[in-house]
Amino acid sequence: MDDRSQSRPDRIQQMLHYLWQHRRLSSSQAVELFGYAHATVRRDFHFIASHYPGMVRRHGWLEFDSDTSDKEYVFDLKNSLQSQAKQEIAVAARAMIRDGDCFMLDSGSTCLELAKRLGDVQAKAISVDIKIANQLGCFNNIESYIIGGMVRPGYFSIGESLALEMLNAFSVERAFLSCDALSLEAGITNATMFEVGVKSRIIQRAREVILLADHGKFNKVEPHRVATLSCIKTIITDSGLANDIMQRYQQAGIHIIRAKGER
Repeated sequence: MDDRSQSRPDRIQQMLHYLWQHRRLSSSQAVELFGYAHATVRRDFHFIASHYPGMVRRHGWLEFDSDTSDKEYVFDLKNSLQSQAKQEIAVAARAMIRDGDCFMLDSGSTCLELAKRLGDVQAKAISVDIKIANQLGCFNNIESYIIGGMVRPGYFSIGESLALEMLNAFSVERAFLSCDALSLEAGITNATMFEVGVKSRIIQRAREVILLADHGKFNKVEPHRVATLSCIKTIITDSGLANDIMQRYQQAGIHIIRAKGER
């Protein structure tokens, strides 16, 4: 890949995405994986360390310190990754919501993108995420509820036993679920245990579950199992999902909606 074919923002996003997933990126890895020149990598590493809290520059590599005291930054970084894909998914998901609907919104940046698009629908929404609840609270037409419980710092999702008890008070026609990874073999998996119980309970309390997952989450496995794909009615993904991957899931009986590129 020629450095000149990509702008600095594109390169930075690519490296930040890798750092989010792997927590560490060496200069030699950046050269090998992305085809950047060594001089370009050195300049971009300096830029990232200078402009992104939690990104620490070491000798020859960058490290993501997710324990940084700036927890708002952790959320903003996650929200910025795959932003175009999340917008495509949110537009497709919004088309499934009609006046009078009652639905649940899982935590996460893709569900937040969906929440931002609910300003023109008369509906009832239950959320398990502080950021999403705050967004829904801006709309007079949305009757919104927030599930209480322990808050995960930097992510603003709600979990633990109190949240599970409160979710039992609701039954809905539809739920929009997020995930960290999915595969035909392992199903839906999550990077941490914190949200697993809430996600499982959301699936139990909804008649129909829609999974929102960008193309980068397919054929990946995280340590903590949420559910099999048989619990999901539909997966909504973005235009970046490769045809061969989509066909594999369709052949396995999974209904997938691949959003269009334009928004």
